[in-house]
Amino acid sequence: MSSDARRSGGAPATGGRREGTTLVLGDANHDAACRRLAGDSPDSAYRIRATTDAAGGRCCADVADLYDTGVYEGLALSEAGVVVSDTIANLDAAAGRLVVCVDGLPRPTDESGRRQLLQFLHAVTHRVADADGRCHVHLAADADDDLAAVVEPLFETVVDASD
Repeated sequence: MSSDARRSGGAPATGGRREGTTLVLGDANHDAACRRLAGDSPDSAYRIRATTDAAGGRCCADVADLYDTGVYEGLALSEAGVVVSDTIANLDAAAGRLVVCVDGLPRPTDESGRRQLLQFLHAVTHRVADADGRCHVHLAADADDDLAAVVEPLFETVVDASD
């Protein structure tokens, strides 16, 4: 993973980037990046991982053991958003920091799918930010991929896992 996380470009029309959000890009394995972003220590943190089971999606990190608060796998995009939101709502905020990992995102094939993905990312990052948490999202795409360019403005930082 690159030691220099780069800042994203201009703000999107979907509401702007959220503080504490990171987009992890690359076709390489994202395990090291995920562990670093989640904090690979047993401190008091709520760690939640949600993976989607969508057409064209691929999980980039295999680190379910790190996410002790909840691991939710094989969800539809809409289910993943509900699970993250409900889990956050049921946490005791005073008990620790919040880290949310989202992986296995679909690769939209049309404008409707792209819009749905953007709405999902906007909602999840907003919900995590409202809970003073940190959220990182894995995307199996290179930095120069058109999908990365579309979603990148929603994130405070972008890291390339292949560096």
